[in-house]
Amino acid sequence: MIKCQNACLLNKFDGCCHCCPEFGSCTEECSENPNTCGEAIFDEESGLQTFKTSQVDVMQEICNIVTIKKQVEAKEKELKDKLKAAMEQYGIKKFSSDELEITYVPDGIRTTINGAKLKKLHPEIAEECSNVSKTSAYVKVTVKGGDK
Repeated sequence: MIKCQNACLLNKFDGCCHCCPEFGSCTEECSENPNTCGEAIFDEESGLQTFKTSQVDVMQEICNIVTIKKQVEAKEKELKDKLKAAMEQYGIKKFSSDELEITYVPDGIRTTINGAKLKKLHPEIAEECSNVSKTSAYVKVTVKGGDK
């Protein structure tokens, strides 16, 4: 059910006027849309239903963009692989133009620290060397169904 920050003026219902059984015939009902009024308090079930119906266009657009992005990234990888092969063939380490700067980075070895293992074997060192930082809220989107 959708609750409301404003109490029913007739003390007949504890929630949004739009959810009241007398909505449409009440003399004190609110005319504001609960999705946009700023006074509505959604529980998880009603919030999920409202979210699904009000954000369907946004979700579809994100799905389309993520799918196109994956296709573009695959094409970018293919083209970079071609450039890498050509740079190796011709011994080019760096190329620069008005639009691009391309640098060949050869194979190498990278050293990393296994954080889980460090925490398990030396928790005091892991704690001493850990940095804590605040993160912002964000939305993670995963497009289901594979390639489109």
